[in-house]
Amino acid sequence: MTLIQLKAAFAGRDWPDILELDTEPHHCRLQLFINPSLSWLEGHFPEQPVVAGVVQTHWAAEFGKALFPLGESFQGIDNLKFQLVILPGQQLQLVLEYLPASSSLKFSYRSSSETFSEGKLVF
Repeated sequence: MTLIQLKAAFAGRDWPDILELDTEPHHCRLQLFINPSLSWLEGHFPEQPVVAGVVQTHWAAEFGKALFPLGESFQGIDNLKFQLVILPGQQLQLVLEYLPASSSLKFSYRSSSETFSEGKLVF
């Protein structure tokens, strides 16, 4: 999938802005911008909106299914860690690693110096 195709597939207020896409056979990196107008930020929390953990895992799963042959049958999450909150206006990377032997996907949201969250989704 190209950057243009990915942007078209994930357009709208439910998805972060995709700035860059770097792919390898079992690995990809998406450069994302957390647009303050995202629907997921409404009411979570009024004083300081954040991207909820369930949204982060949803995004990782949906981007992973678009980029790798994971299938639709979600089985579970392993080693899920949330270290830092993701705020509106932030730019960060979503790193995805496809593990075909276990039909799973490792993900992490990172900046150049910090990890916001990480985990492994099993399909």
